[in-house]
Parts: sequence; structure tokens; C-alpha cells
Amino acid sequence: MGMAFKGMNQHIMPEHQLGRRNFIGAVAVVGTAGTVLGASALMGAGAPNPGPFPRLNHARFMRAAIEQAKKVSKMPFGAVIVDGTSAQIVAAGHNRSQENPTFHGEMDAINQCAAARPQTDWPKLALYTTAEPCPMCQSAIEWAGVAMTVYGTSIPFLQRLGWWQIDIRAHEVVRRTPFRRTALLGGVLEQECNALFLVALSRAQRALTRNPKRRPETS
Repeated sequence: MGMAFKGMNQHIMPEHQLGRRNFIGAVAVVGTAGTVLGASALMGAGAPNPGPFPRLNHARFMRAAIEQAKKVSKMPFGAVIVDGTSAQIVAAGHNRSQENPTFHGEMDAINQCAAARPQTDWPKLALYTTAEPCPMCQSAIEWAGVAMTVYGTSIPFLQRLGWWQIDIRAHEVVRRTPFRRTALLGGVLEQECNALFLVALSRAQRALTRNPKRRPETS
């Protein structure tokens, strides 16, 4: 199945056609043949590592994104950008929407990368984020030309918790970007990422008892 992951095409398999082995919370990987992989296939014993960067350890870099997320426990959206060739983290970011409402974790990481590496070869990079990118963030990933997006928590999970989320999935943004072939993998360390938001929700609920108008914020 890894061989089908050479690039993104315009075929998205509907969620209802996927079994639990291939679908954990979100469409994960869409390849040239329309193949969809979930993190269960990725993390299974003996499973190949799909994607344009087969040597990357997705769990390792997702844990780095989780560490970024912990810097803002109320909004645990963390991201790292990784060079797919050297397997080195080249930029990191976390939610800074208190400074600027558009500074989501992915946006912060992209901005940090652009500032530090003005000659960046974006198609050689992968972005890891604790939660599925919102339409703004996935669009920024597309405009930058990052080759691969890897996320943990899905937008539907965040919506079920009551977090504000624009109801457009990352795979829909990818599908509607014909000039890119972005790879998308969801559900990596999903339970660990979900736990971040469950803790944040618990804290937010305590705050709600003091201020009923306050709600969890976006990514």
C-alpha cells in the first residue's frame, strides 16, 4: 500500500466505505490509486511506513508536536516541520492566537520556518500537528508546498468536545488544490493527542462555571 502513496490525486474514498482498520477519525492517506490508509495500518506490526518520506518516524515527530502543544495547555495545538531527507526538525510552533487570531500552531511553525530558512525547499518537508489542520492552516500548507501533513486528533473529535471548528476537513482542502499533490496522514498517536484536548476541555469547563460566555478556542 505504501507504493500507492507517491502523491495525492483527486479521488477521496468516502468514510462509510472504510473499515476501522483503515479509518481512525479521518481520511489518512490518499495515493495515486485512490488508496486510503489510516494510522492503524501505519502503526501495525510489520506495516510499511507510507508517505513520500518512508524513513520518517511519524510517532517520534508527533511526540515533538505534542511537546510544543504542552506550551499552551489551554489550546494544545502544536506543530513541527521536518526535513524529509535528513529527518531533522527545522521549525516548530504552537498556538499563539492570543497574539494574533491567525497564529494557529501550523501557521506559527510555517512562519518560523520561512523566517529562519528563506531558501527553504518546501516540497522536501513534512508538517506534524497535534490536531487536523483547519481550512486556513491546510490552505497555508498547500500554498507553501509542504509535501505531507500528519495529524493526530481529528476535527470531528474536536467538534464533539465543543471546540470551535470550521466544518471543512483537511482532505477536502487537499482535494480542491489541483496544483499540489499533498500527502495526508491522520490518527498518528491519536489517543495521546486526544488526551491533550480532553484535559483542556476539563479546565475550560471549570472556567465556564465562572464565566458562562467563555468557550474553548480554535486551533
